[in-house]
Amino acid sequence: MPLPPFPVPHPVVRVALGARRRLQDLIDLTLPAEAGLWDYVTGMQRTRLAGVLVTSGLADALGDGWRQPADLSRELALDEDTTARALGAAAAARLAVWDAQRGVRLSRLGAPLRRDHPRSIASWVAYVASATNGRAYEQLETQLRGGAEPSGHRLAFGDSVWAHFDQHPDEGARFAAAMREMTAVDIGALARAYPWPRRGVVCDVAGGVGTLLAAILKRRRGVRGILVDVPGVAADAQAFLRSRGLADRVDIRSGDMFGAIDASADVYVMKWILHDWSDATCRQILGNVRATMPRGARIVCIDQRLDRDRPSSISSLVDLHMLVVCEGGRERSPQEVHELMRSVGLLPGRVRHSGLHMLVEGIADG
Repeated sequence: MPLPPFPVPHPVVRVALGARRRLQDLIDLTLPAEAGLWDYVTGMQRTRLAGVLVTSGLADALGDGWRQPADLSRELALDEDTTARALGAAAAARLAVWDAQRGVRLSRLGAPLRRDHPRSIASWVAYVASATNGRAYEQLETQLRGGAEPSGHRLAFGDSVWAHFDQHPDEGARFAAAMREMTAVDIGALARAYPWPRRGVVCDVAGGVGTLLAAILKRRRGVRGILVDVPGVAADAQAFLRSRGLADRVDIRSGDMFGAIDASADVYVMKWILHDWSDATCRQILGNVRATMPRGARIVCIDQRLDRDRPSSISSLVDLHMLVVCEGGRERSPQEVHELMRSVGLLPGRVRHSGLHMLVEGIADG
């Protein structure tokens, strides 16, 4: 669960979020604890409300102006009374602004719920607020008593989240759209954060449509790319890379990170892959990449950093989501990633940071 795309540097975002939390702590001191806690637990309602503003079409219909709830309900074939009450709750939750004469409009906070907003995170909000995630989180107490595996999702549905997306293409498409939104988080910064080669080949393993690879190739015009992902992604990847003017520089290969990978490159990159899986599965994935790496090649694994003895206001909540949704998934420290690399014969390399992310390097020495 990465952060959405911010228009300011992530160090500034971290400082601002920390200041907001300290200010909130100070305000909470003026309230009875039970009053502050009551407000806190309404977070579930706010999340579900934000999601339904997206999925119902209300956020898009509101646009960037004032609208009357009655007009919106007619336009979208919604119940008029329920629409007005939901929009009133959105105003109370600071997602909208209510005016008795002019009607309602999205607030600055709620504006990115629009799909046409330049910094939209509508798909991500709809994914987080989904009933599927709600049912998975209902299993958290069972996991507390029985352990991380099986995941909350598997306990709720009897399968992995990935199999669920295969069986429910609409949800899978929503998740894929959410990931494309989120991938915009640090693309420019990540492309600058590592000394990608000026010549040679960069291989993005399970790289989706190639968003990160495209950003790297834009900066390194003498580099060619290999994009490895499952067959269903290839057509979308081809269209995306063509739109970026890079189709002739990228070899798209169907491949499964759980099986043999045939891709000789100078640098391999895996972004938001290891945090989805248990240590045992990570060793399998890294071993499969290691098997195709020529001597001297490097692998760069990108995830959020989480040190076990230092809870993070962001990464710890991402870690909880990995616990509930993925099979053994977790955020890790650089040392933990290096230990996984050592176990498959990779030499630990440097650790770099970009915003909330760490770029952990491993080297094939033979």
